[in-house]
This record gives sequence, C-alpha cells and structure tokens, in this order.
Amino acid sequence: MDTVTVKIAGKQNLSFFIKLIDKLSFVKGFSVTSGISLENARTDLPVDWAKDKPNIDDFAGVWSDNPITIEEIRAKGWKRN
Repeated sequence: MDTVTVKIAGKQNLSFFIKLIDKLSFVKGFSVTSGISLENARTDLPVDWAKDKPNIDDFAGVWSDNPITIEEIRAKGWKRN
C-alpha cells in the first residue's frame, strides 16, 4: 500500500476533498491533520526575516517620523530627586 500526502489550502477546499476521497473505492483510509508548521508560519507572516545578525546601522532613522523631542522623553523618564 502506498501513502500520499496532499496539502490543501482553505477549509472549504478541505471539506470538498474529504467528500471526494470518501467516494473513491480504492482508498483504504485517510487521516486529516491541520495546523501551522513553523516553516509555513514564517512564510505567511508579513515580516522581513533577517538573513544574518543585524547591524546597528539598520536601525538608524526608526524614530525619524516621531515628533517627540529629547525634552519630552526626559520629562516622561525616570525622575531623579
């Protein structure tokens, strides 16, 4: 007996596929596993993953669009008496 692994996208497609497989006489059994593997989760997220160690210069300008001043940061920061 041979085993085939099929990846299905979408719950509606999975439901249709199960109904289709159930009608075939030569299929002796099947199982359904669902879940997100780490590889799929990383490729589905809208994130640019680092290829190697980040450089500190990569973070230059992160706060450039934030209008906060150094005085406002100091006022909200730890107050020393």
